Amino acid sequence: MEIRELTYFMAVADDLSFTKAAARLQMSQPPLSQAISRLEAKLGTRLFERQARTAPRLTPAGELLKREGKRILHQIEQTESLLDSVVADVQPLRVGSISSVLAGLLPTVVRAFSASHPGTRVLVEESEEQAILSDLVRGSVDLGFTRVRSIDDRFEVEQLALEPLVVALPDTHRLAGETSVPLGELADDDFIMFNREDAPQAYDRIVMSCVRAGFNPRIPIHAVNDLSMLSTVACGLGVSLMPYLSSYIPIPGVRFVTIAEDWARTALSMLWLSGRPNPMTTAFTAQIRTDLPVMRDRDLRAGRITLELLGG
Repeated sequence: MEIRELTYFMAVADDLSFTKAAARLQMSQPPLSQAISRLEAKLGTRLFERQARTAPRLTPAGELLKREGKRILHQIEQTESLLDSVVADVQPLRVGSISSVLAGLLPTVVRAFSASHPGTRVLVEESEEQAILSDLVRGSVDLGFTRVRSIDDRFEVEQLALEPLVVALPDTHRLAGETSVPLGELADDDFIMFNREDAPQAYDRIVMSCVRAGFNPRIPIHAVNDLSMLSTVACGLGVSLMPYLSSYIPIPGVRFVTIAEDWARTALSMLWLSGRPNPMTTAFTAQIRTDLPVMRDRDLRAGRITLELLGG
């Protein structure tokens, strides 16, 4: 399969329309349809179900190729970027991060690190926890930020902090005007959550916090990341328990309220692959350890909830 063929397929898979995909690719529709047909013949399977006057639908094989194709094309883009860094004699540092850490912590850290290490180019990718672990094993990222508390010995894990949970509420919610709410007050609400397979430990921690408060959360809606969850909350379709750092993602129509119970917390960890040293990883983790106390002290001065730092 050629990169061009994969690019054509991804355009149709994203739009579920040959006409729209052709326009986006700046080509006519017949050559695009023929290219997809040739790709299906080469792979020996149909990628789309096609019927007259209805939008094409992905087959199971098509769903698989869309998922893997996104990863492959991203890897190609990242490889090209790394090659540019080599040509420019710049040391790359590839960081994989869950969305809350990317929103609430990394902007400050990356700016400070880049200023003190001008010979390093930081590449940050937002991803889900399980994908970050896979990327570390494959070597496509050097350092990851997740909510894993413990994991197998392929990885070195440093727990940085315990992070308080907050509840994201629609601004029309009955509790949206409160500054703090007992978790049990949310027992009758629908919850919006990420998929457990993306981050099992973080998911279970949130659910068990609800159980400790006396109820099993009703979860009719799952979303792919914090932005999707918060957008769904803004639609008034439910509430979401999230780490404190997620409150740095501004979404109109959403109000963040502190959970009263101080045990409602989740882990914040960074991890890297054992036996794969990178001097820039060491320098970046040092920057994290410098900036976390600054963030904590700033929050305390402002009277905000904040991280409980762990370790040295």
